[in-house]
Amino acid sequence: MIRFEDVSVTYADAAAPALEHVDLTVPEGELVLLVGPSGVGKSTLLQAVSGLVPHFTGGTLRGRVTVGGRDTRTHRPRELADLVGTVGQDPLAHFVTDVVEDELAYGMESLGLPAAVMRRRVEETLDLLGLAELRDRPIATLSGGQRQRVAIGSVLAAHPKVLVLDEPTSALDPGAAEEVLAVLQRLVHDLGTTVLMAEHRLERVVQYADRVALLERRGAPVVVGPPAEVMRVSPVYPPVVGLSRVAGWTPPALTVRDARRRAEPLRQRLAAAAPVPVRPQGGAAVPQGGADGPTPARSVQARWARALRSRSARARALRSRSRRAWSPRGGKPRTGPARTGPARTGPVGGGRAPGGRSRGGRRRRPRTTAWPWSRGSPCGGAGWRRCGGWTWPWARARRSR
Repeated sequence: MIRFEDVSVTYADAAAPALEHVDLTVPEGELVLLVGPSGVGKSTLLQAVSGLVPHFTGGTLRGRVTVGGRDTRTHRPRELADLVGTVGQDPLAHFVTDVVEDELAYGMESLGLPAAVMRRRVEETLDLLGLAELRDRPIATLSGGQRQRVAIGSVLAAHPKVLVLDEPTSALDPGAAEEVLAVLQRLVHDLGTTVLMAEHRLERVVQYADRVALLERRGAPVVVGPPAEVMRVSPVYPPVVGLSRVAGWTPPALTVRDARRRAEPLRQRLAAAAPVPVRPQGGAAVPQGGADGPTPARSVQARWARALRSRSARARALRSRSRRAWSPRGGKPRTGPARTGPARTGPVGGGRAPGGRSRGGRRRRPRTTAWPWSRGSPCGGAGWRRCGGWTWPWARARRSR
């Protein structure tokens, strides 16, 4: 279905080719996963399938790319639209309309299909992808997985034989990614659609692939084979394959289920190599290898008790500080001899005269209430009477009393 024959692509003003001497064949009705490090030309290879390279991106293409017998050098992307459907990384950049049903019909309108055919294919696509309940929904209100399914349905409604996807699950959560991959499996197994897909999250996709194509570096030949064989030599691999390499499993496990089946001998070997507690004479059990083992329960309880006591002490200090702040003298002790003498009459307000007497001649005890918000005031939290009559604007009524 897809054939690359000694293909090299060089973009304008590029120091090196993006693809060099690529030979690849993708049979009909298979899901082929394209893997490799970043920057080796995976996206360029996918765009060459749909004719975007070089007709849209520019550059020079050497060699030959054929899809269903059509040469992409002589057929522009619009002439391949009925044969190849492309879904990029961002589904929002793919949409043209605002409603799900209109988006599914837009591609067929561009191809000029009759209205009866369009109506039948829209219904088939809605049922196949599980979008029947979303047909009248605005696309802006859909979740990530639903948007990706609508993007796949918009190109699938035209009945293409080849589906090209560039990281379809990279921006999706695990649940939405499972929905998209289930749709791709149904397309391959039920409709015989050829799927060529590039993906970085290999742990999600590798178990669904029929074959894997590895682009190890620029200029290196493409390695094509079963997923287990290619993952054994691939520089990029999912975590379960990394565990298989450490454990020495050949071929490597591709799923967590396979790894659990093979892990029983490994668990037994690790259990046999575990340190055994040693009990010295007249003492508690100490793990083998020194006294740096697990902390005894009593030590943990002692640490919790110390933490609670320190917390209680901090709470008591905070309450004491709060009481001093709201005390009549702001928490400061009284200094000097006691004030004696007859009481004198005079005006209450008006500030203090030199010598500590009010303007009416009566010696008054200063008010030293320290409001919490007055600690940053010019009085420094000592009260408005100790500042020579300075006060906040809302405290003037209190001063006049």
